[in-house]
Amino acid sequence: MCTVTFIPHREGYRLAMNRDERTSRAIASPPAVFQHRGIVSIYPRDAEGGTWIAANGWGIAFALLNWNDTETLHAKVHSRGSVIPALIDATDSQAAQFALCNLSLEGILPFTLLGLFPEEEALLLWRWNQSSLESQSISWELRQWCSSSLSDAQAAQRRGTTFALALRKSDTGSQRWLRTLHGSHVPGDRAFSTCVHRGDIETVSYTELTCTDRRVECEYVVGSPCAVGASAYYLSVTRSRLSLNSKQFC
Repeated sequence: MCTVTFIPHREGYRLAMNRDERTSRAIASPPAVFQHRGIVSIYPRDAEGGTWIAANGWGIAFALLNWNDTETLHAKVHSRGSVIPALIDATDSQAAQFALCNLSLEGILPFTLLGLFPEEEALLLWRWNQSSLESQSISWELRQWCSSSLSDAQAAQRRGTTFALALRKSDTGSQRWLRTLHGSHVPGDRAFSTCVHRGDIETVSYTELTCTDRRVECEYVVGSPCAVGASAYYLSVTRSRLSLNSKQFC
């Protein structure tokens, strides 16, 4: 139950994500800086210690959405939020692919995982349906992904209409444009709008990752992005750079 928007630019990218959850669920912790195997990363954490979005010092980022339009074969044993922390120390797409292929996903519910690799201008999408993991390379261009417990397909269609209208704006791709989009209630059905309000389910936070040639930044809003005066957090780390070898996938 989320909406993710990706905007590439000359130095890197901007990535935004609305997290839609039951309002009764424990409030997540705001972003913090972590270090694992000498690699720094920034991400918020859910009550189980996992995350749905993160970026590391290389500018590599991941975002995870529930995959609702597929059959659930097995009961939940481990949280989907454990996936990204297991990959966040990757230094390129090859390392991320290797780590994910060797990660035990047994007992994790279906998901869609996005991986952004700015040094390579590579955008990868993985899907796990509890029986197999598939990977796909996607063109490095402005795009959006959606999920909803009601229907991923309906969410993509209805929010896609809002996205298409937004693309006609003169300031398309700007930070202001992005934040307006993620706070939108167009076309009026708030159960499927980008900023969700559906009884006990709402957009409970907004995360924005920005990768430039010098910094990796994280801005985080607690509560719906449409709300005025919502608590906001900002963190950043210096961006590292490295030379990459050719990619190999499992």
